[in-house]
Amino acid sequence: MSCSALLSINNSISPALHRSLTLKPRSLSIAPVACLNVDLRAPDSSQNPLLHEKRSSDVIADDKEFIVGTYARSPVVLASGKGCKLYDVEGREYLDLTSGIAVNALGHGDPDWVRAVTKQSEVLAHVSNIYYTVPQVELAKRLVASSFADRVFFCNSGTEANEAAIKFSRKFQRFLHPDLKDPPVEFIAFTNCFHGRTMGALALTSKEQYRSPFEPVMPGVTFLEYGNAQAAVELIQSGKVAAVFVEPIQGGWYIQRNKGIFAIFAHCM
Repeated sequence: MSCSALLSINNSISPALHRSLTLKPRSLSIAPVACLNVDLRAPDSSQNPLLHEKRSSDVIADDKEFIVGTYARSPVVLASGKGCKLYDVEGREYLDLTSGIAVNALGHGDPDWVRAVTKQSEVLAHVSNIYYTVPQVELAKRLVASSFADRVFFCNSGTEANEAAIKFSRKFQRFLHPDLKDPPVEFIAFTNCFHGRTMGALALTSKEQYRSPFEPVMPGVTFLEYGNAQAAVELIQSGKVAAVFVEPIQGGWYIQRNKGIFAIFAHCM
C-alpha cells in the first residue's frame, strides 16, 4: 500500500518563503525555494569592505591572539551571505548547510526579516525584562496557542533554557511535596547527549571532554544508555528524580533517533 502527502509551510514572518514537501514511502522530494527568496548573485565587493581587503590567514591569526578560544573552528572566514549561500573574505562561495547551528531558518539577508528587524529597531531596542513590551506578550500568546505550554519563558540559548529547566523542576518538586524533607532533586540524562556548557547544563552533558576540565560539576545526575527507556522508568519510580533531560533526536557530531525514548514521557506527567 502506498500513500503520499503534500505539506506546505507558509511562514507568516516571511510571506515570500514557501516550501513544498512531497512525502512518499522511502522517498522525499523537496522543492526548495528558500534560497530563491533573495538575489543570489555573488556580492559586490564595493558593498562589503571585508571582501578582498582581509585575508583569511590574517583574520585567523588575529582571532587566536585576541579572542579566548572555546571551539575548534573551521578555517573559513565568512564575510557575507545571501539566502543559503555564504562568501568568505576572498570571495569564495559556500552552501550553508548548518544555518548558524539551525537558527537561520530563513537564510541570510531575507528581505522580510530585514524589514521586520529594521522596523523594530527604529521604534524600540532592548529594554530588559524589567519592563513590559507589547511584542513580547504577543509572541508569548502565539507560542502558547501553538504548543503544549501554558506559559513561556524567554531566554537566549538552549543552554540557558536547560539551566532554567533545572531550577523549574527542583522548585516544582518542592511545591509538589511541601512536607518532604528531601524532595526529588536528581536528574536523568543519556549517553552522547549535549545540553550546554554552563555548570548546570554541563553536569547534564555526558561527553567527558566537555565535563572533565571543570569538575566537580553539579551532582545528582545519572547517565543512562540512550534509548533505554526501561532503565529510565525504573529510576523515575524510585521517587528521587526531579526531571529527565532527553533529546528525541540527538545531534552534535552525528544524528541518532530512538523512538523508544518517547515511552519515558508517560511516566513524567
